[in-house]
Amino acid sequence: MTSSRILLRYFFITVLLLTGKKVFAQEMNGIAHSNFAGNMGIEMNPASIAVMPYRFEFNILSGDIFLQNDYIYFPASDIPTGKFARLAPLLHEDFSDHYTKPPKNAFGSVLLKGPSAVWRNDDIAFGVHFSLRSQISATNVPYHLAKFFWEGSDYTPQQKVPWKSTAFDLGALVYAEGGFTMAKTIRKKQQNITTGGATLNFLLGMSGVYLNSSMFDYTFVDESLLLIRGEDISYGHAIPYREEKNYLHPRGMGASINLGIQHFYNYIAQAYKPGMSGVKLKKYDVRLGLSLMDIGFIHFSENARKFELNNSTAQWPGFDTTKFKDVASIDSAFSYHLYNDATKSQAGNGFTMILPAAISGQADWSITPKFYLNLNVIQNIQIFDKSVIRPSQVALTPRFETRRVEVSLPLSLYQYNFFRAGLAFRYKWFVLGTDNLGWWPGLYEMNGLDFYFGFKYTSDIYDNIRFKKGKGGHCPAYK
Repeated sequence: MTSSRILLRYFFITVLLLTGKKVFAQEMNGIAHSNFAGNMGIEMNPASIAVMPYRFEFNILSGDIFLQNDYIYFPASDIPTGKFARLAPLLHEDFSDHYTKPPKNAFGSVLLKGPSAVWRNDDIAFGVHFSLRSQISATNVPYHLAKFFWEGSDYTPQQKVPWKSTAFDLGALVYAEGGFTMAKTIRKKQQNITTGGATLNFLLGMSGVYLNSSMFDYTFVDESLLLIRGEDISYGHAIPYREEKNYLHPRGMGASINLGIQHFYNYIAQAYKPGMSGVKLKKYDVRLGLSLMDIGFIHFSENARKFELNNSTAQWPGFDTTKFKDVASIDSAFSYHLYNDATKSQAGNGFTMILPAAISGQADWSITPKFYLNLNVIQNIQIFDKSVIRPSQVALTPRFETRRVEVSLPLSLYQYNFFRAGLAFRYKWFVLGTDNLGWWPGLYEMNGLDFYFGFKYTSDIYDNIRFKKGKGGHCPAYK
């Protein structure tokens, strides 16, 4: 493996840890907007639990894995579904790449939510949750640098060319999250109601990596000789430094907040109650929502280091054969070749990273009592350069929804540009879905993956009345 591929692996190492693949839907459009989303809708808008149609929901286990990029892909006509089915290893030649001039981007996330609960009491609801999360982003990576990352320094068509890199950023986080949510009805006027909610999270940072580059001028004379003509790069990491493997060891702390508001037009409370399936009542005509997501930070102070590489020139002979046995050897190698000093590039020991913040607007139309159409727009917010970036997107999701069964078809434009089609299903206590399934029938190329699931238990109590089977009632979350 060439040194350039090793460096790429270094920056993505926290993701490799959790997925076991070369990367790691974050939004779960197929379930997050459901009236029965419960714990799986809090991340999108914490106000959603204020009018949930049951008193109590306990999340046993739920998860969400997402990856999307606009560089490496499988062509729609040549997706290796046979290898996927056999769990066979993928080879470098199985992939294709978009070797075009626009900068390249990649995003990924993992969410694993353990025992969590939400409960509602009249016009107020509460929730607690515990999660393990991992997030990664690479934005505006120059196409020639992406090519060297993918092919290695021995890609001869790009050798002997004086490349100039525009600004690009990398970021990755792994952290545990414990949070408390409160939501309530804050306004009622005739048949219209408004609910608001907030989630306050305590974060335990385990791993963090960032790189911000505003300039990087370089030339590979051949696969072994790298010429650096100038650079302005800052980077940092809080991960196992030498040969340790303790990626989940606590190295920092932080906090975050999610805020949300929802407004219902022609809200009919009776339609939420059990035993109402035979009555043709819509829960509302339109539900509008606005939310701020992942407004927060993690400060890494243990085993954390930051570095500055500025305005230096260097020749690096033997680049392709340089051995990097751990992160420490990578840091010292760059510092030594740029400054002839293995420690000079280190600029400090602690740093703060910002979570992938975003603002979201939601609109949910109840076409009939069982058929809905949801529109969701998510716009990322980059508060600080040392951060993970959330992908922006717009999604249109038609769904069929009853207490017992739900089916949805999320259609989205990832980064407002790349079309994706998905499918999600809920039956009683089980949720399974994806926002990106259209590659399977060959609708478009496969340039990512997306998968979410959930196991949960919901109470059979509503308005202090217990409905029993055979007595004309059903569990309110199921019928």
